[in-house]
Amino acid sequence: MMMPTLGLIEAFDHHGALLARAPITRWPITVGRALDCDLVLDDPFVAPQHLRIDRTVDSDSSGTRTVHVEVLETRNGARLQRKKSKHHGQGDRFDWPDGVPIDLGHTHVTLRLADTPIAQEQALPQFPWRRVGATAALVAMVLAGALVSSWLESRDTSQYLKALPSVVLMLLAMLSAWSGLWAVANKMFAGHLQFWRHVRIACAAALAVDAVHLVANLTAFAFSLEVFSQFANVLVMLVLAGALYAHLATVLPRRRVGLAWTVAAVVALGVPSWLGAQWLNTMRLSKSMYMSSLFPPSLRVAPAVPVEQFLQETESLRGKLDRRLRDDGQADEGDDE
Repeated sequence: MMMPTLGLIEAFDHHGALLARAPITRWPITVGRALDCDLVLDDPFVAPQHLRIDRTVDSDSSGTRTVHVEVLETRNGARLQRKKSKHHGQGDRFDWPDGVPIDLGHTHVTLRLADTPIAQEQALPQFPWRRVGATAALVAMVLAGALVSSWLESRDTSQYLKALPSVVLMLLAMLSAWSGLWAVANKMFAGHLQFWRHVRIACAAALAVDAVHLVANLTAFAFSLEVFSQFANVLVMLVLAGALYAHLATVLPRRRVGLAWTVAAVVALGVPSWLGAQWLNTMRLSKSMYMSSLFPPSLRVAPAVPVEQFLQETESLRGKLDRRLRDDGQADEGDDE
């Protein structure tokens, strides 16, 4: 006589690939590496008898059947994947909510009960016109920005036209190589290439960097706030850190929180270290001594500086430069001696 199937228990690796599957025809069941377990796992971080799973009727009058889990003789325990995951050690007992995975070692275990409602059939995915259009638009904007920048730097039209093919090919090659490396990592760790997703991330980062430079320099020019142009690179670092997090989160989507904290820690330590190195080398926090971008005078919002104030500020600057020259001269004499 065939026993009815009461549920299905499955095991997946950290990439989401199916490792093992076992139908449930009786309660309780056991999970572990031992061959007499109902679900046998090939994970060195799982005990021979790791879990005992049972389903009983609640003592109240509702008649609800609850799945109970008991952690057996194991040093690593089990972790229930919730918004606030909780670790359960040897001897602990806890309820297993429907649809919530349990982590055992490097294995994720899921449970599907026979009386759980089955989701409706999903339609087959159609061609992703929106994603293709978004990718093409981002690549086109990056190319347009590179061509405009090359045109502004060129001396004449003939020079610009000669450099045009090399600029386009170089940009496409760099974009393909960068996205390709991330796609390979994505294939290794998540099982999917996601090449075009990494292309979109890279293009969005490039456009954001150009926008930060433009806004910072325009703000510095319009309001006479040179600090924005001097420290635009710090804002660029934040943009690049966000792009790095987006790439890493695509490769390891289950580690988003940890990746966010790691990238934030790197930025928190790296930016002050970089500024400190600038100060030790040049006695300034920024390499930029003046604004390198000029805009039409009509965009100026700050009032013009009177001539007398300008001469006073230049005179004070001259004194600072004279002292700097004397210090450098004394340092050179000390080196010669």
